[in-house]
Amino acid sequence: MERDNPWNAFPDLVVDKQRPVRPDVCVLGGANWRMLDRYPLVLPNIPVINLVQHVKHADSELRLQKFLRRKAIRICVSDQVANELRATEMTVGPLVVIPNGIDLACLPERRDGEWTVDVLIAGLKEPELAAQVAARLAREGRRIDVLAEQIPRPDFLGRIQEARVTIFLPHTTEGFYLPALEGMALGTIVVCPDCIGNRSYCLPGYNAFRPNYTIDDVVRDVEAALALPIDLARQLLENARQTAAEHSLERERLTFLDVLHNIDELWGGMDDITEPSQVVYDASSRSKRAGGRARPIAGTH
Repeated sequence: MERDNPWNAFPDLVVDKQRPVRPDVCVLGGANWRMLDRYPLVLPNIPVINLVQHVKHADSELRLQKFLRRKAIRICVSDQVANELRATEMTVGPLVVIPNGIDLACLPERRDGEWTVDVLIAGLKEPELAAQVAARLAREGRRIDVLAEQIPRPDFLGRIQEARVTIFLPHTTEGFYLPALEGMALGTIVVCPDCIGNRSYCLPGYNAFRPNYTIDDVVRDVEAALALPIDLARQLLENARQTAAEHSLERERLTFLDVLHNIDELWGGMDDITEPSQVVYDASSRSKRAGGRARPIAGTH
């Protein structure tokens, strides 16, 4: 298991080798079904939670899709992931949407209006495109910062905080994409091209620019962001701040705990389900909030 894996803090709850395990709940990553095939540890009456973090799990050309036929409570990190899975008509068990959250308390304080850079291009995932966009945006007197290499997280957040506009370049498809949400929290105008998973929170004309994923469209929206009148820019930034506040780690944690506290209801309702189903569990609208002690969990890395 990788040294930075957060499950390292809970070695007794991680199944990384064959040993007797009788969990109350089993939590699997997208491809960890292979571990169950090698080391069967889950009986039919033990609930399985499957975390699905990318739209690629619905791709018929990838081996990941075949696991959708396994019975599980699937937690999707965005509505878009859930929609992609639902469209396959292969999933057995409910789909639960729990959007990714950010630790707002760990972010530096916003410095609205104090910019040292006009445009930051966060291009770690697409460094060649970042260089091309920078060349297209270059103007005399315009301050452009290109970030195409891994740097310490505090430095990364600081660079975003110093930019009037930040272009976030994800992969062409993502399950959610957190950096753009962090940009909203830090007070930069966010330009993040459509990567499917960001559609639920990157809302064009409200809190961000979300161009089609072409260099021409990205450059056009950056120029529009730089030309925004002060009052419109201020309103967009305020809407972005509110969006970030709605995606806190605390809200993500409470919603997940709500699923755990209703695990018997969810799993029990699947007793007779063996074929693909279209069940949706709306955890966010449940009035019963998590409290007390959750059931023990076994996780796979």
